[in-house]
Amino acid sequence: MKKIFYAILVSTCLLSTSLYASAVRGKNFYAQYLKPVCGFNGEVMGKKHTANEWKTFNDNNQLNLAIKALCPNAPLITTEKDLTNLYHFLSSFASDSGNVPSCN
Repeated sequence: MKKIFYAILVSTCLLSTSLYASAVRGKNFYAQYLKPVCGFNGEVMGKKHTANEWKTFNDNNQLNLAIKALCPNAPLITTEKDLTNLYHFLSSFASDSGNVPSCN
């Protein structure tokens, strides 16, 4: 029983670390490619939709369209990995998330 508990605990820690790393990479992508052309930071962009709306955009492969609607000058994001990282970042600052950035 202890082995199963530890396996679940370790896998949960690894998954949460992976999602955090993805959000950090999404933050870096946003800062480098989208913030200069959009004119506002990622927190503002994230708060434009709820976490469920961001999830729906991501699940329906419409994240690019949602970003373009908010920032018409945004470049087309073609890499699936970049879109996934960006999704994790934007959903972490969704209007219903309650998250506040540690610094701007």
